[in-house]
Amino acid sequence: MEKWFETRQPGDYEALGRKYGIDPLTARVMSNRGIRDDQSARRFLYGTLDDLDDPLKLTNIGIAAGIITKKIRERKRIRIIGDYDIDGVCATYILVKGLRELGADVSYDIPERLLDGYGLNVRLVKEAIDDGVDTIVTVDNGISAASQVQLAKDSGLTVVVTDHHEPPYEEKDGRKIFRIPPADAVVDPSLDGCLYPNKALCGAGVAWKLLYILESILSGKAEGPENGTKLPPMTSCPLTISLLPFAAFATVGDVMDLLGENHVLVKYGLKALPETDNIGMQALIDACGLNGRPLSSYHIGFVLGPCINAGGRLETAKDAEELFLTDDPVKARSLALRLSELNVERKDLTDQGVKAAMAQLEDPEIGHDRVLVLYLPGTHESIVGIIAGKVRERTGKPSFVLTDAQEEGMLKGSGRSIEEYSMFDELVTCSELLSKFGGHPMAAGLSLKKENLTSFRRKLNEVCSLTDDDIAIKVNLDSRLPIGYISEGLVDDLRRLEPFGKGNARPLFGEPKLSVESCRVMGARGNAAKLTVSSGGCRMTALYFGDVPAFLAHLKEKAGESEVEKMMAGRPNKVTIMAAFYPDINEFRGRRELQIHISNYR
Repeated sequence: MEKWFETRQPGDYEALGRKYGIDPLTARVMSNRGIRDDQSARRFLYGTLDDLDDPLKLTNIGIAAGIITKKIRERKRIRIIGDYDIDGVCATYILVKGLRELGADVSYDIPERLLDGYGLNVRLVKEAIDDGVDTIVTVDNGISAASQVQLAKDSGLTVVVTDHHEPPYEEKDGRKIFRIPPADAVVDPSLDGCLYPNKALCGAGVAWKLLYILESILSGKAEGPENGTKLPPMTSCPLTISLLPFAAFATVGDVMDLLGENHVLVKYGLKALPETDNIGMQALIDACGLNGRPLSSYHIGFVLGPCINAGGRLETAKDAEELFLTDDPVKARSLALRLSELNVERKDLTDQGVKAAMAQLEDPEIGHDRVLVLYLPGTHESIVGIIAGKVRERTGKPSFVLTDAQEEGMLKGSGRSIEEYSMFDELVTCSELLSKFGGHPMAAGLSLKKENLTSFRRKLNEVCSLTDDDIAIKVNLDSRLPIGYISEGLVDDLRRLEPFGKGNARPLFGEPKLSVESCRVMGARGNAAKLTVSSGGCRMTALYFGDVPAFLAHLKEKAGESEVEKMMAGRPNKVTIMAAFYPDINEFRGRRELQIHISNYR
C-alpha cells in the first residue's frame, strides 16, 4: 500500500529565495529538509570546511588524542582494529595511513565476518597481545565490546575506542543504564551527554576528526594547554584534507544523514574523490567504468561502495583494505577487478534471497505481521542485511532476515527499519531471547538460538505499536509541480542542493494529471520505459525505471487495453497518470533536453 503526502513545512519561501538567490521552490525543498534559519541555510548552500563541527566537542577525544600522541612519540606498537563494511574499511584506512604519515608504528586487523562476527573479539585481542602490541584503537566498533576491552586491559594493553553506534543499555525504573567499555578513552557521538552536534557522524568521520587533532598536535599547529584546546584551520592540515574523500565515501556508504556538517563533508569529499592520489581508489573507479566522470553520492552508494562491501561479505575485507593501502598499481588493479567481480556475485545471491524472502510472505501468518522475521536457511549470512533492506522497501515494514550461523543451533541475522520503529530499542524488549545484538534505530544485527526464533517473532509483534499508516510505503512530495514550470534554470538551481541521500532526498514533485501520448519499452531486460507526457499544453519526455510490465498492466486495468495499445503506437488516447517525479536535463552530443524521471505513479 502506498500513501502519498505533500510536505508543507512553514517558511517564507519567497524571502528565503531572494536572500540566497534561489528559486522559491528550491527554498521550499530546503524548508522541507528542516533548513529554515539563516545559519543552516548558509551552511547548506555555501558551507566550507571551516563550517564543520568542532571535533573537540566529542567527549574524550582530547584524552584519546593525548594517549595516541604519547604512544607515537614513544614508538609503541599501535594496532587499529576496524570492521568489514565500507565505514569500517575507510575508518581503518584513515587512521592507518594517517598514523603512518605521522610516524607511528601501526598495524591493523579486521574481523572475518563468518569466523569472528562483528567488532572487537577475543581472537583479535589475543593476537594483538601475541604480536607485542601496546595499544589497540578501535574504529567503527568497540562500544559494545566491554568484555573484550576488559581482556585487553587485564593483559596490560592500552585501549582507545572510537565508534558511532549506540552504546548498549539496560532499562531500570524507566531509566537507561548504559554499559560503556572500560577503555582508556571512549569516543562516540552517541555517548549519553556528548555535546557533539552531529549525531549522524559515521565511524570513519570520528576517525577523521581524531586524525585532524593528531596532525594539529604533532605538527605543532594546535594551541592551548597540552596543545589540544584550539585547533588550526583544517585547510592547514594537508594530511587530514587528503583523507577527506574516504570520510565522505564512508558517510554515504554507511547511509548517514546528508544534512548539517555531513552535507558539507560529502560535498567537498565528492569533489576531491576523482582527484585522489590513492591508486587503489583510482583503480576501483576505473574498474567500475567511472574514470573521468564526475562522481555523485549515487556512485558511492550503488556502484563503488558495494564493491568494498563485497570483499567483507563473500571473502575478506582485508582485500578492500589492501586496495587502499597498496602502492603497487598492478596489485591495485587486480584487487579492484576482484572486488568488482565479487559484487556481481553478491548481486546474484541477493536476488535469489529476496525472491525466497518474498515467497514466505505468501504465508498469511507471516505476511500479516507488522514486523517481519524471516528465516532463510542456506543463505550466505553476509547478505541477510541487504535482503532485509529490499524486503523493507517492498513492504514498508521493519524486516529481519536470519540464516544459520556457523555455530550449530544458532541463527544470525540483520534487520532494517522504518523511521517510525526504533529497531535497537525494540530488540532491547526481547533481549532475553537473544544471544547478542547491537545497532541503532534504523538497522541492527543479532544472533539467537534457533529454538527461540518463533518466540522472538511473536514477542516483537506482540509489543509492536505500528499502525497501518506507519507501515504504508510513503511517497513524500516536496510540492506539486506543473511540468510547464520546469526550466533548465530550475534544474540547475535544485542541483545546488546536492549531494542527495538519506535525510536530503532528491526533490520529488507531483503532477496530478499527465496525459501519456506515447510509450516505448527499453533496456535488455525491459525494465525501462520512455514516455512522452503532456499537461497544460506542455509536452516533455519522461523516463520510468522499474517493473514496466506491472506499469503497463496497471494502465490497462485503469484505461483499458485498447487505449494502452494506442498509447504504445503513439496515437491519440485517453491514458492519464498521476506521477511523482524529479526533473532533469538530458545532455547528449551537445544537446540539452528537459525531462522528468518518474518514481511512482497512480
